[in-house]
Amino acid sequence: MLAWMIYAVIVAIALGAAAVIAEQAARRRRKPTRWPWLMAIAGSVILPVIMATVSIPFPVFVRPSPSAAATTPPTPLALRDTTTIPLASRVIDWSGAEPYTTSRHINRFVWDIWLGSSVTLMLFLGVSTALFHRRKRGWVPGQLRGVPVLVSDKVGPAVVGLVRSHIVVPAWVMQESPEQQRYVMAHEQSHLRARDPLVVAAAATLLLSMPWNPVPWWQFHRLRCAIEVDCDARVLRGGGDVGDYCETLIQVGENQAEYVAAITAMSESMSFLETRIRLMLAKPQKWARASAFILVSIALGVAAFAAQIAPPGVHASVTNDTVAVDSAILDSYVGTYELSDISSITIRRKGDTLTAAPIGQAAAAGVIDVTTLSATRFLVQPVDATLDFTKGPDQRVNAVVVRVHGQPFATAPRVDEATARQIRENLAARVRNQTPYPGSEKALLTVLSNRGDSEGMSPMSPPPDQYTHDRLVGYYARLGRVTSYRFNGVTDYGWDSYDVQHEHGAQQAFLMLDKDGLIVSAFVRRQ
Repeated sequence: MLAWMIYAVIVAIALGAAAVIAEQAARRRRKPTRWPWLMAIAGSVILPVIMATVSIPFPVFVRPSPSAAATTPPTPLALRDTTTIPLASRVIDWSGAEPYTTSRHINRFVWDIWLGSSVTLMLFLGVSTALFHRRKRGWVPGQLRGVPVLVSDKVGPAVVGLVRSHIVVPAWVMQESPEQQRYVMAHEQSHLRARDPLVVAAAATLLLSMPWNPVPWWQFHRLRCAIEVDCDARVLRGGGDVGDYCETLIQVGENQAEYVAAITAMSESMSFLETRIRLMLAKPQKWARASAFILVSIALGVAAFAAQIAPPGVHASVTNDTVAVDSAILDSYVGTYELSDISSITIRRKGDTLTAAPIGQAAAAGVIDVTTLSATRFLVQPVDATLDFTKGPDQRVNAVVVRVHGQPFATAPRVDEATARQIRENLAARVRNQTPYPGSEKALLTVLSNRGDSEGMSPMSPPPDQYTHDRLVGYYARLGRVTSYRFNGVTDYGWDSYDVQHEHGAQQAFLMLDKDGLIVSAFVRRQ
């Protein structure tokens, strides 16, 4: 849950950036600017949910023939499998940390906070609405320029109500000049015709479903500002004089009305009022059409980027339903599988599924319940890993292929109990002795060089990952050359730890080597 929430924030940030760019394009073409922000709010709330949970059936014309379908029914395509940018699992560094992002206790706590904040916000809005309507009963009906209005003491000029909307004006407006009254009414009637109260209410409803995410709240603020900018533009297109209209806005700002969050009001903060006036006085830009086209293209690209961010979890099609597997097949997987001289995974039965107990791994420890995806594939959710069991020529299970974040991590052969016991003893001895691996410094320099090839790597290590290599190129460029390094000791999971100083920063490096001094696994963490 927590990992998904961080993913949702990343998606919202990307959609917010797309909305900023689209808003600039709309301003250049003098088009409405509220729609990019409304779509950004909707996308920030809906997109993370559907990308993580929704699967779509294959069209009929790509399904197998009827005879094949009888034995192998088509598997729906999970939208998460169409993503290509694993930010949630790559950019966020969980290395060496307790897998708190998928802890049941932490996730339950987070879910309780989510539910509690939504209910609290709903109650707050309900109470505020009730108090608002109670106060509304004290407003006096009247007419301004032939239009029925409600006259209040401080609230307004604004539009109140969703189903039966009314214009409310403060009492001082009734004493102003006919010209200023005309602009006040033109502004509020424009809000009514554009159904702006419904737009604000729809956006606020979306916020209720994800109140913990700060980015949609910022988007909501930008939406309210865009609604006022659009309303200003409509008033001026209706024949208003920009100078007189700006004077009216300044007059409204000087008589600052009482702020009510749930209504569309003519006055906002003074700083935003200055922005609105600058926008109205701005002259049309040259090459507005061309620049708007370029900005729209960039905005669409950023929005597509947001849709391609992979939600945390495996990249295989995963449903919430556990697949039933014959108990004899599950029993055949029970045993210990060697990841290195000090690391292994022990598989045990638990009811109608399995458990995995890794040792010597930075991101996982203890007994972990796994989810059955198929007769041969299992999901270890806390570390976003899948286990694929393989058979040898004798048709007995002889290895497990481990993939982390959808990428190959290791092929672990099955070992007997004596070997499994030796692995545990090797790990305990390393932690007790606190001595580095033979060849540890050479392996450290290999990691820091970011070669991008398999030199110095153990056959048990995953193949070179071009994505990680390319990302680390920029990372090391910012840090600068290595000035010094110091062996820190052996971690509780048996890896060598180094403090590394660079010209422009510092980092920690963690290494696991095999008995030949080759790198089984390694990661770095910025200090």
